[in-house]
Amino acid sequence: MRLPVAVKVGAFALVVMGTYTYYANSIPQIQSKPPAELSLEGGNVTTAQLVKAGEEIFHTKGTCEICHRIGQKGTRAPDLAGIGARAAKTKPGMSAKAYIIESLLQPDAYIVEGYPNIMPHVDKPPIALNRSEVWALTAFLESLGGTPDVKLDDIPKTAGAAGEAVFTGKGGCIACHKAGKIGASPVGPDLSQIAKIQTPDYIMKKILDPAGSGTVAGFPKGVMPPMFGQSLTAKEYTDLVSFLLTLK
Repeated sequence: MRLPVAVKVGAFALVVMGTYTYYANSIPQIQSKPPAELSLEGGNVTTAQLVKAGEEIFHTKGTCEICHRIGQKGTRAPDLAGIGARAAKTKPGMSAKAYIIESLLQPDAYIVEGYPNIMPHVDKPPIALNRSEVWALTAFLESLGGTPDVKLDDIPKTAGAAGEAVFTGKGGCIACHKAGKIGASPVGPDLSQIAKIQTPDYIMKKILDPAGSGTVAGFPKGVMPPMFGQSLTAKEYTDLVSFLLTLK
């Protein structure tokens, strides 16, 4: 019995689609993930670890290599070889550390002669480094010809203030909590010293699973919503944690 042409074509199409589907499913899938966020503000970190973290940021999230080279003069930005020593001679009366921090957070405060004013503020979008990341990146740049001595307190608390924006905005935390000069509601515990009295691990878990982390004495159960793991992006969550870790 001869099959109709339409049936033959349909069968051929199914075979072709099945073959493509097989090969497509056999290709390893690359999982898309948000950029890793670094938070060092609540823990102990050695200088070597800080420099290593800063080097990673330099090559990845910081996107520094788009314009800068180390040991090679660029057309858009200065060579950073030896910057840890040279920075001390760039602006009279300013240490290498202070100059590097200023160049990251306020790059238009001093423009190196012969180069355009194109350096972005690294703590603001699109780069948006948080305070820990600015700290680590500064340590790495200091290490290029100098000795890293930057402390977290050297980095302005306003750097990478995205977490505070989440606290007062999308997260709605201000509706129930006080955090230093921010907020005044007595519905939830005062978080002004949360990083001093709680561990980073507790803070991170409390945001995602408030009931599982227990209820603070003197406050009602079940008030803190459990949906932040769904309503906040990965970046907003880590920014919020980084902000809370500054509250000491």
